[in-house]
Amino acid sequence: MISLKNVFQAYFKIKNYVRKTPLDFSPILSNIAETNVFLKLENYQVTGSFKIRGALNKIIKNLNRAKKRGVITASTGNHGLAVAYASKIFNVKSKIIVATNVSKVKLNKIKQYGPEIVFHGKDYDEAEEYAEKLAEQENLIYISPYNDLDIIEANATIALEAFTDNPDIDTFIVPIGGGGLISGIAFFSKKVSKDIEIIGVQSENSPAMYESIKRGKIVRVPLKPSLADGLHGNVEENSITFDFVQKYVDEIILVSEEDIRRAIKFSLEKLGILIEGSAAVTIASILNKKWKPDGKNMCLIISGGNIDIQHVRDVFSR
Repeated sequence: MISLKNVFQAYFKIKNYVRKTPLDFSPILSNIAETNVFLKLENYQVTGSFKIRGALNKIIKNLNRAKKRGVITASTGNHGLAVAYASKIFNVKSKIIVATNVSKVKLNKIKQYGPEIVFHGKDYDEAEEYAEKLAEQENLIYISPYNDLDIIEANATIALEAFTDNPDIDTFIVPIGGGGLISGIAFFSKKVSKDIEIIGVQSENSPAMYESIKRGKIVRVPLKPSLADGLHGNVEENSITFDFVQKYVDEIILVSEEDIRRAIKFSLEKLGILIEGSAAVTIASILNKKWKPDGKNMCLIISGGNIDIQHVRDVFSR
């Protein structure tokens, strides 16, 4: 499906436009987990999340077509922001479909880069369906947040950077929604060593990939509101990420909304970093101690920091 060569090519395509984010050792989390814990801080990425890697790779690889036709995507926020930012860099027309429940913080950041913004549907699933329909009707290039090899190979560059900084990492803890992030990290890691453990963490209120893997096929699940809005939504039918997760991911665990809330608060108070709920799920998995890591050097992917101020108020008011 993809190769290590594809990952290195993606890295060299995007490296001049993204930050090589820090891999920081956390004494506090290491003490709690009883193993060495490192944080891959994608919240310090240029758009505030890892999503810019995939958006850039997709547009750069299809630049001539993108300039002629324009691009479109559906997003809960971070992916739309990334597509708008990448489109601005390369002078590509972009259209971002967002549901009415989109984060105000993320929406305002998207607006800075001048894309056409269209509101449609009450949640991500409805926005995604509409975006795909518009892409076909208007002959636009659709950029999926996860169901695309160009996105997955770019996300794998996160693991490439992490291993460059610490070759001894033996466990990755990764947020999982549609599966694009964990597919890239898991693919690259398992090519480095089959013994590296890959754990996905998903919200109890949006457990689409968890339930799909459990049942052996992609299934739709009821969705509830979640602080982890970037992980919210069902998995697209026939998504390639399902195969990646099924093949390369060792386990998926679920965390509750209270777990996520506590992790956001812990991150700011104890670690000094403000992160969004979608990123906090990895820290939540350590704090709730639902599982004990086997490895000695664990890397938590902190996927983004674009948190709505209302979510911050809610977290600290309880």
